[in-house]
Amino acid sequence: MPQTPSAIGWEYLRQTRYSRENLRSEPLVQYPRSPLYKTYPAETERLALPPVPPGLQKNFWQCVQERRSQRDYADEPLSREELAGLLWASQGITAVQPHYAFRAAPSAGALYPVETYVAVHRVQEVPPGIWHFQVPDFALELITPGDFRRSLVLAGLNQQFLGTAAVVFIWTGILGRSLWKYRQRAVRYLFLDAGHICGNLHLAATALGLGCCPVAAFFDDEVEALVHADPDQEVAVYLAAVGKLAPGR
Repeated sequence: MPQTPSAIGWEYLRQTRYSRENLRSEPLVQYPRSPLYKTYPAETERLALPPVPPGLQKNFWQCVQERRSQRDYADEPLSREELAGLLWASQGITAVQPHYAFRAAPSAGALYPVETYVAVHRVQEVPPGIWHFQVPDFALELITPGDFRRSLVLAGLNQQFLGTAAVVFIWTGILGRSLWKYRQRAVRYLFLDAGHICGNLHLAATALGLGCCPVAAFFDDEVEALVHADPDQEVAVYLAAVGKLAPGR
């Protein structure tokens, strides 16, 4: 591997490699375990999401073929049902076992360190603002009402489509959910988990005839501030814009 004194990423990969010799050699630091679900005060405004429409059928192979990063969106809202479908396909609960609630996207050890937020710009029956996806009850929790289009464009290195999309998904990672089990290698799994989630979202958007574009270039602290995340506990990981396709797309 090419390395320089400042190659932090390479050094991280080197120190978190598994081999037969070092698998048990990392010091057994007792990392505190974070709760599986993030909670907000009881008075937080909540919005129940509707069931995912059962009649939607589109060939999976066709969705894979058609999937593209789409940045041109029409100036019309998503329906609340469409938003619910996107949330369910990316992080919704699909099966419940005695000790696990499995979700639509896989997660290392079923620990689910990724949190989902949505910046709503134009969604029917959902006021604009920053919302948190409350997984177990399939609901949205309002963090901050208002228009955050300009803030997202600035946080996203002036990528204008973050302001023209109907909704922007914001994913953060709570490493305390995974460090206790996987120790420092948990950071690798965090980004894998986020990729699984975004991949599901992108295919779901394609199935619904919507445009989607993932975004990894952003100012971390500005995104974390939008969702009120404490960067010592919860870090920005990934974004994705979704909207109705502009005519001709």
